[in-house]
Amino acid sequence: MSIQARPRTITGLPVPGTGGKRGARIRNRTNPTLTVIAGLFLIGLPLAALLPFPHDPLQPDAASTAIAPNSDHWFGTDGIGMDVFSRTIEAAQIDLPIALAATVLSLLVGVPLGLFATSGRIGDAVMRVIDAFAALPIIVIAIVAIQLMGGGATDVILAIAIVGAPRFVRLTRAAAISLRSARYVEAAIATGCSPVRVAFNHIFRNAYGVVLVQATLTAANALGTIAALNFLGVGLRPPQPSWGGMINDGASMLVRGEWWAAAFPALAMLLVIGSLNILAGAIENKIERVERAR
Repeated sequence: MSIQARPRTITGLPVPGTGGKRGARIRNRTNPTLTVIAGLFLIGLPLAALLPFPHDPLQPDAASTAIAPNSDHWFGTDGIGMDVFSRTIEAAQIDLPIALAATVLSLLVGVPLGLFATSGRIGDAVMRVIDAFAALPIIVIAIVAIQLMGGGATDVILAIAIVGAPRFVRLTRAAAISLRSARYVEAAIATGCSPVRVAFNHIFRNAYGVVLVQATLTAANALGTIAALNFLGVGLRPPQPSWGGMINDGASMLVRGEWWAAAFPALAMLLVIGSLNILAGAIENKIERVERAR
């Protein structure tokens, strides 16, 4: 079988969601220039909020409602006169940190559980809970968690971390099961290394690639979940701007042909999610090249 027909792998482990010839074609289409642009966009979008806003993102203007994009209001105004451009950039300062914080929390919880849930009754119990979560829609779990906790940015982070951690548990557990029979792991156990040292120094260090790629993809998924929650009105509380909330507010304007209030925050969200997916592919390719060079 040719190299291009094999599943994409990092440290010998399959990458979720890709494989075969289609996975090879996706990998070969990765463009370094596009990756650099995606990285600069992800860095520049939140930094743009440090610049002076042309208008206050939290201050409505009754005299400037539903104005189309112009030289004064670059993205136009919404139904109550708030500047869409200022709110779109301000929403990046809120949605991106929430997504990243939820991803980090998911990783910190999911990786240790996956490393030590490889066998025994505890491991079986953990995987039964994970399987139960997998049977439920992610958005339903997040909504229930937020409603139980009361809402707010902290509760959104915790809710998304709850639905994101099982991905890391499954991925890390598969890596641990695959690598625990490796000779260097058996040698470490034979020399008296503690289970914690074996798990992190010998197993995780050789499986960090798939975890890193999954973390980038989880951040993209978290942004989509945040937008869905805010669109449904169970995420951040107004008047805090969020892409999902702005899309919801602008949806009522679409019937009148006033597209800008919903289109620009939706475009910003899609660009960020797409950039994160491009970076995930670039990270995977880099790790693969390192592994092949060994």
